[in-house]
Amino acid sequence: MTKYLLISIVFGFAAAGCTDNDAYETAYCTLADVSGTYAQEKDSVARIIKAGILPEMIPGDSIFLITIDSNSYSEENLQKKLVLDYQPSESNAQKLAFSSTLDEFAANLTESRHTDISGAMMLCSDYLKETRAGTQVMFIFSDMQEDLPKGVVRKFNEGEFSGIDIAAMNIIKLSADSSNPDVYRGRLKDWEANSIKAGAKSWTTMMDPSKIQEFIQKIK
Repeated sequence: MTKYLLISIVFGFAAAGCTDNDAYETAYCTLADVSGTYAQEKDSVARIIKAGILPEMIPGDSIFLITIDSNSYSEENLQKKLVLDYQPSESNAQKLAFSSTLDEFAANLTESRHTDISGAMMLCSDYLKETRAGTQVMFIFSDMQEDLPKGVVRKFNEGEFSGIDIAAMNIIKLSADSSNPDVYRGRLKDWEANSIKAGAKSWTTMMDPSKIQEFIQKIK
C-alpha cells in the first residue's frame, strides 16, 4: 500500500512540475500573408521575426510559422514548428535552423490568389492552445484585407482566441486606404471587435516593428 502511495506522489509531483513549466512558457504563432501585393513583403516579415521574436525566445518556448493563402485552415499551411530545447547549445542551433527556414520562405516567389486570414487565425489558435503555454501570442503579418474564395466559410466560435494576445504587424495600406483613411481604420476596428468577441485577451495594431520586444515583455 505504501509502495503504491509513493508512486502516486512521485507521478503527482511530475505532473505538477510539467504544469508549472507550461505556465512560464510562451508560444508564438506568426501568420504571414502570401497573397496579392503583400506577398512582396516576405523578406520584411522574415527580418522582423528574426530580429524581434527569436531573440526573445527561451528554452521551452515554441513558435509556429503559418502562411495566409486562399484556404488557410489546413495543416499544409504550417511551414515550421519549433520547441526550444533546454540545452543552450541545442536551442541556439534550433534558432539558426528556424532562421534558415525564414530565409527560404522569403526567397519563395509563390503567391496566393485569395486571402483567408480568418482560417489562418483559427489554425494558429488550435496550435497555440495545444501547447498549454502560460503566454500565447499571435502575430499577423498582412494588409488585413480578407478575400475568401467562393465556397470557403469562416466564423469564429465563442472562445476561439481565449487567452491569446493578438498583434497585427507590418500592415501595408491599400490604395483605397490612402484615398480614405476611414476604410483602413474601419477594417482594423472590425478585426479587433471580432477577435475580442471571440475571446482574445488583447488586440494590438503595431506600426513600428522595433516595439515588438517591448510588446512581448509586456504580455508575459
